Amino acid sequence: MSDLSPEFVDTYVAALNDYLATGGEEALQRAFELGRSALAQGAGLLELAAVHQIALGRVALPANGNMAQLIATASQFEAEALSPFEMTYRGYREANAALEISERRYRLLFENANDVVFTTDLDGVFTSINRAGEELTGYRRDEAAGIKFVSIVAPDFFGVVQEMLRRKRAGEVDRTQYEVEIIARDGRRIPLEVHTSLLYHEGQPAGVHGIARDITERKQAEQALIKLNERLEDEARRIAHALHDEAGQLLSSVHLALEEFSRELPSPGRARLAAVKELLDQVEEELRRLSHELRPTVLDDLGLVPALEFLAERVGKRSGVAITVKGEIDERLPTPVETALYRSVQEALTNVVRHAQAAHVQVTLRQVDGTVQCTIQDDGVGFDTLAVQARRGDRGLGLIGIRERAGALGGTLMVRSAPGQGTTILIEIQEEKKSATTDSHR
Repeated sequence: MSDLSPEFVDTYVAALNDYLATGGEEALQRAFELGRSALAQGAGLLELAAVHQIALGRVALPANGNMAQLIATASQFEAEALSPFEMTYRGYREANAALEISERRYRLLFENANDVVFTTDLDGVFTSINRAGEELTGYRRDEAAGIKFVSIVAPDFFGVVQEMLRRKRAGEVDRTQYEVEIIARDGRRIPLEVHTSLLYHEGQPAGVHGIARDITERKQAEQALIKLNERLEDEARRIAHALHDEAGQLLSSVHLALEEFSRELPSPGRARLAAVKELLDQVEEELRRLSHELRPTVLDDLGLVPALEFLAERVGKRSGVAITVKGEIDERLPTPVETALYRSVQEALTNVVRHAQAAHVQVTLRQVDGTVQCTIQDDGVGFDTLAVQARRGDRGLGLIGIRERAGALGGTLMVRSAPGQGTTILIEIQEEKKSATTDSHR
């Protein structure tokens, strides 16, 4: 028996009788609607066929008694009633075919991706890993299945991975991006940039999908850049000291020699010699300025905030721009970090003087949640950031240099500006990264 209600059966019988008596498209349309109703009620194909058999037993025989003709005509009505099922099945078949194609494409991408593609459950246990993951980690898929991701993570990165997993389980974030180092089966430490997102089942978090990229070459390039910057700073320090000490001593000797010589000259000659001494004073002042710009001794001796205050005073005096420095740093930062931030502020102030037409600049240093932040904000004319960075003029190259210095220490650069709205530059460096990539103060 059909699970369809008696009322549905009675309606079907009445509609079939009307069709057998009068025919026409309107009666066939009723058959189609009855099929849709049965489908909506969850009935199956066989259940509707059973209703049709019941209806055949209740219809009136034709006047000529031709049962074969009645069955043939009723079959047309049945075919129309069954057509919604056929349409649904065809749609399901097409959707299933599309799903199979999509799954094949995903599998091809999964297997042939150069990056590691993996999934885990909410406890961080691997449920799948692609070929690139096998090659990078040295673990076969059957070995990786059941292993926790944290078990192949270098110990000093445990906290990062566990915190990211906790935030996902708590529903605080849906996607995360972070850097981590894993220990491959052969003992190699491999730095990875990991992007993860939650997988859902019936609206509830069910697992994690991740893509991890080997950033060994990038880390090597960052370390090479750090060493290059250190060599450049060492050379700048040497030249600055030579200008300050050796050239200064030579100029002092010249001043003494001129002083002795002036005693032997008549009064008009001494006046002309005084003009020469004034020029020498200007040379000495210029050498002192170049020495400080190359490598201010105050940066080595007193730290970043005093060095920036000294820089702001000199740039402000030379340009007429009011520059203030506000520092909330309680302790000395590692030398490469102080140097990178000093040079970045120096480059930013150069851009302000050359391009911004600003009246005021605020430089702010602070530590927030394990991050060193340096903000340079001016009230100048502003600029279109995309156009400037694409053009790579003086200002564009300056921003690139700042970004490279920050990036070499694992930091970031954000530039916010628009024509007529001034410019804000924000440099951020994680304290854990600064301590991992720096040496002691000289």
